[in-house]
Amino acid sequence: MPARPIANGSISFGLVSIPVKLFTATRSKSISFKLLHAKDKSRIQQRIYCPVDDAIIDRSELVRGFEIEKNTFVTFTDEELKALEAKDDHMIDISEFVPLAQVDPVYFENSYHLGCEKESARAYRLLTNAMEEMQVVALARYTMRNKEYEVVVRPYEKGLMLHTMYYSDEVVGVSDIDRGQEVATGQQELNLAKRLIKDLAETKFDPTKYKDNFRERVVEAAERKAEGQEAVETPGAEPRKAKVIDLYGALKASLEKRGVKMSSEKAGRGASADAEEPREKRRVPRAAAGGRSRRK
Repeated sequence: MPARPIANGSISFGLVSIPVKLFTATRSKSISFKLLHAKDKSRIQQRIYCPVDDAIIDRSELVRGFEIEKNTFVTFTDEELKALEAKDDHMIDISEFVPLAQVDPVYFENSYHLGCEKESARAYRLLTNAMEEMQVVALARYTMRNKEYEVVVRPYEKGLMLHTMYYSDEVVGVSDIDRGQEVATGQQELNLAKRLIKDLAETKFDPTKYKDNFRERVVEAAERKAEGQEAVETPGAEPRKAKVIDLYGALKASLEKRGVKMSSEKAGRGASADAEEPREKRRVPRAAAGGRSRRK
């Protein structure tokens, strides 16, 4: 069955206009459940309740309220809100091109494939090839369903993809979050961490290696229940320790577990490691400690 576009648009690139169609690029497959009445397994209905009147009210009695301060609202009619909506001109108006690495993924919201019309295929291909060769993405404005979006258009699988983006004031800051900025790390620990990262590194991301195990278990259990069988409980995994005390030892053990030979590493950990060893294990020469040498 051919994909159906959810919206139309035109990429505005200087004086060039490229008609395109938007297609959904992602869809969530998260498990969801319906609330049922335990007695007879029937679907429940949600009613709108007014605590002041102590009564169930109809949707026709509702108005939209915007909270300007706690428990203080101003109301809007549908006509007032419609007058404030952006006018959908279907234009994806490119304002600038930047390297993809300069756009942090935290700003990405939803993703859409951009397909071209027959009459715009040549211009579409030209823009795609130019962006691929220059390794840049386009920042643009786009109005969809009467809402204005900041978007990024980037090359993807020999075509173009559009991502709606969060605005800067929608991204939560990290200034008040402790991220260990003041903690120093030892050079040997850093070297081991880099070796472990290198051993785990792949040249390309393969999304097919990852799957939603919980969703698969729920679906399988539901199928067994539908066939009259009892759901099978999945054995729980051993809880992982959240706190690593011996960081160097944990990194070294991780590498050894993966079969990485550690013969090239020093047997000891250097001066910084000596400071971590128990006091009773340190050997201090008597002379250095201020004692006298024993005469033969």
